[in-house]
Amino acid sequence: MYNLIGQISFPVFIAGVFVFFILASIFSFIVGIGLATHNATMLRFFEFMNKRVSTRQLMKPLATPHFIEPVVLKRPGILGAAIIVGALAAIGLLIEVDDIVFQPLYSDWLPIVTADILSDYTHSFLLIGNGLCVVLGLVLVFFPEKLQAIGRYTDKWLTFRQRTRPLHMTFFDTDKWALSNATAVGATLSVMSLVLGVWMYIRL
Repeated sequence: MYNLIGQISFPVFIAGVFVFFILASIFSFIVGIGLATHNATMLRFFEFMNKRVSTRQLMKPLATPHFIEPVVLKRPGILGAAIIVGALAAIGLLIEVDDIVFQPLYSDWLPIVTADILSDYTHSFLLIGNGLCVVLGLVLVFFPEKLQAIGRYTDKWLTFRQRTRPLHMTFFDTDKWALSNATAVGATLSVMSLVLGVWMYIRL
């Protein structure tokens, strides 16, 4: 069944890619003609598109730290007991099952030997992770002040906004150069778009 779906979906995907490039080449061909002829509508379109849209403002809430410890740790005993019960239940279920239950996660796209190894690692990883959750729950129940001390040490805000700031800067030098050489740029863009569109149509 999966092989049949793959045999059908892959050609459809390839055809969709070709159609996309054909439509893109038609659009760029029209843009190139408009630039080459100094069409007023196309020049206004360029001015309309040359607007700065800042994603930093949209992503700022995700980069701002939100401390949930005061709310979560109001009742550390209840939280710790819930974590312990959930982790022990998960460990009990994992002990009852064999590694082979995780094999279908990898066998469809990896060799069987690699899938066996990864399924074994997945089983062990889940057991170790739930074991650490049991330890965390015990610390919450009996030594909540220790966990708060660790939290004060580890609760540090690491931001990449300053390092990625140059990626959000706008540079209109290329656009200004294209508009100042509109005839040459438009003619080149039209020829390249025509070649790409014809080639994609032939391959389709």
